[in-house]
Amino acid sequence: MATGRMNQLLVMVNLCSSVVEGIEHLMAFKENDRLKEDTVTGLLTLEESLKGFMADKSVIHETKWMAQVIKTRLFVYDQEFKNRLYRWYFSALKELRNLMTAEVERCPVCSGKGETHYGAVLYMEDEDADQYVLEPVRVFMKCRDCGNYYLAREESRLVNRKKGTNRTKVRCERLLADIGEFAAGGTMLFIGEERSPLYKEARKAGYHPQAMSLEEAGGQIEGDKKAYRIVLIDRISRTQDLKLILTQAAEYLAEDGILWFDGPDLDKSIKNLEKKGASMWKGEVAEVCMTDRGIDALAEKCGLSIRSYRHVGTASGRIEVIAQKKE
Repeated sequence: MATGRMNQLLVMVNLCSSVVEGIEHLMAFKENDRLKEDTVTGLLTLEESLKGFMADKSVIHETKWMAQVIKTRLFVYDQEFKNRLYRWYFSALKELRNLMTAEVERCPVCSGKGETHYGAVLYMEDEDADQYVLEPVRVFMKCRDCGNYYLAREESRLVNRKKGTNRTKVRCERLLADIGEFAAGGTMLFIGEERSPLYKEARKAGYHPQAMSLEEAGGQIEGDKKAYRIVLIDRISRTQDLKLILTQAAEYLAEDGILWFDGPDLDKSIKNLEKKGASMWKGEVAEVCMTDRGIDALAEKCGLSIRSYRHVGTASGRIEVIAQKKE
C-alpha cells in the first residue's frame, strides 16, 4: 500500500522526533559538538525534503531558522526557545499529516485526484463496558481521471489477511499457451519466485525462465539490462507503484517482446458482492484490482499497447493482459 513518497514522509516524521530529542539533549548538555552537527544535518535534510513536497512555506522557513540558530548558537536555551521548538515540532507534524492525506488520495497511476469508492467497516461490541467500535478497516479509492482503483487504507491490526492462492496446473498451462501465440519457447524474464507453480510449468512448457524479484528488476543499471522476448510478472503484490512496476518491466522488452501480467477483476468481485453477497476485498486487497477501462488508461501511461486480454475464473475472476511497447 505504501508508495515511496509515503515511506519518505514516514521517515520525515521520525526525523522530526529525533531532532527534537537531540535539541532537548543539547539544552541539558550544551557541549556536545557531534550531537549539534547531527541535529543541524537532520534539520537541513527536513528542509530539503519539505521543499520537495512543496510543503507550507512557513514550516520550511521555521525549519531553516532552527538549523541556522543551532549551528551558530545565536540563541539562549531558555523557556522562550523551548516554546518555539515545540511550536515548530507540532506545526511540522501537522504539515506532514496533511501531506500524507494528500498522498493517500493521489492516484498512483496518473497522480489524479481520488475519491472514496468502497469502505469496509469493522463493528465490535463490548458488553461489559456497554461500548462499541465502528471504524473503517479498508478504504478503496477511485481516480476521477483514469478510473484506477487503489487501496488507501487498511488497519492490519484488525484484519487477518488472507493468504494468496496459487494458480492451478490447468490455468498455468492455459496462460502459457496464450503467451505462446505471440512468442513460443525461448528465454523468459520471470519476475517472481522460482518456487512459484507458474515458474515450474513454464520450464515444463519449454521456456527458459530467469527469475528476478521486483526489487531486483527495478534496481538494474540501464546498461546491464538484457532484452527479452517475454517478460512475465507472476504477481503484482500489495503496492501502489503499479505504473512504476510495469514501466520498469517494459524496459527489459525486446522490440517485438511481450509483457504478461494479471490482477483481480474488480467488476466481477462487485457483481459477486451484489448478487451472491460473496465476501469482497479479502483476496482482492492483496493485489492491484483491474478493470477494462483501467487497463487501457494504465497501458497509455506506461507506454504500452494492449495486444490481448481476457477475463478468467468464475468464483473469483481475474484479468490477464498481454502488452507490447508502443511503436
